[in-house]
Amino acid sequence: MAPTAAGALQCLSVWDARASSTEEGCSARPHRNKISEGMRVKNGFARNGRRQVLKVGLVALAFLTGEAYAQQAEELLQQADTALQKEDYAGAAQALETYLLQKPEDYRAEFNLAYAYSFLGRRAEAIRRYQNVLSREKDLIPAHLNLGILLLEEGNPAEAEPHLRAVVEQQPDNAKALLRLAQVLSALNRIEESRAFYEQLLTLEPDNASAHFDLGKLLAETDPAAAEKHLRRALELDSSLETARLSLAAVLETRAAQGADTLEEAATIYRQILDAHPQREDLRMRLGQVYARQNRFSDAAKQWEMVRAGGDSSPELAQALLQVYLQSTGGKEKALPLIQEILAQDSSNAELWLLAGRLWIEKKQYREAARQFQKVTELRPEWSPGYTNLATALHLLKDYAGTIAALAKVAQLRQDTPGTYFLRAISLDQLRQRQPALENYQRFLETDDGKNPDQEFQARQRVRIISKEIQKGFK
Repeated sequence: MAPTAAGALQCLSVWDARASSTEEGCSARPHRNKISEGMRVKNGFARNGRRQVLKVGLVALAFLTGEAYAQQAEELLQQADTALQKEDYAGAAQALETYLLQKPEDYRAEFNLAYAYSFLGRRAEAIRRYQNVLSREKDLIPAHLNLGILLLEEGNPAEAEPHLRAVVEQQPDNAKALLRLAQVLSALNRIEESRAFYEQLLTLEPDNASAHFDLGKLLAETDPAAAEKHLRRALELDSSLETARLSLAAVLETRAAQGADTLEEAATIYRQILDAHPQREDLRMRLGQVYARQNRFSDAAKQWEMVRAGGDSSPELAQALLQVYLQSTGGKEKALPLIQEILAQDSSNAELWLLAGRLWIEKKQYREAARQFQKVTELRPEWSPGYTNLATALHLLKDYAGTIAALAKVAQLRQDTPGTYFLRAISLDQLRQRQPALENYQRFLETDDGKNPDQEFQARQRVRIISKEIQKGFK
């Protein structure tokens, strides 16, 4: 049984089954109160020889007189009660199972058997037993509560809802039922209804750290300012709630996206938790993301490098690390080897081949750059950036014919720009192809709109000179 359920599940060994409510759960040792006519709802056989006792009891049952029969039933209930007090749920279950073979109509014993089953991890059987009890005692509030809790924890919130509502309708101040009903509605994504029940609970128990925590998580997306308030209150009440601190950090990230100055506090929370749990690579990833949002690219890179050193070779991490390398001081030296590593795993990424080529250009390794751009054109033959960058690399290699050939594909794709006109013009000029060079200089000047004054000055000079040469008969 999950620890969260132990304090909320109720048994009938401290309760008159025909009363309307109880406030006492069975996480503590149950009292030995009488239920009716001297009968107690007790659980369990003694631990030694339980199987032998059960066997003898079943064999002897047919020969018992009525008085002895009743006496044996009473003894089984006493054994069950003792076992429950000792939290011997296996013993309690065994005694109650035997008792119910004799008295199947005793819904109180069946209730307590369901209770014992829940602590033994036999949840499906516990649910079935509670349902059987409620088929006979429809208004038994503890059965509704326990069944609702089990259904919720077994991932069936829709089935849990009517049982928990039945409790809240009869006992509007039942904090346990309010909490569980709010959790059910949250699981069903009925945010406003869930919020209302959490707030109702907090009017009864304003210092309930769990309720503040749950409500903070619930409101994280729809009302992050209110979520922040409840998460801070939860941590004031219980500073050991590490999950609440993590939820607060996430909310602070959201608040920062809305304009609040909260990113540094989020980073501080992640750093503090990482100091205690350095193996939490998920938090190291989050801290890196916060640093990246703060433009602390070198710090982000350090966090993500540690995650990779820990064995994370995912493409997503490699891509994130690549982006901060490209933006951090000195990071481009690390970027190129990382790109090559990524391409070794996935050689179909044309954008990465293009980026690699540009980094090779920056390193003045033009031949290597041209190889990268050639790969881009092979992967995406209808994508003009591959050809324009290839033309640039070839021009830097003084391969003017190759430059013009690459730019011919750009023209074919109808993707010419002022830059491609100028590059084509100066390449044709180098090859002494005056007329087409002149035409491309003129197209550059017509389309550049003063954005590149140096190149415009050069183009005007060449237009003037080439025009005169053509007039003199040069081709």
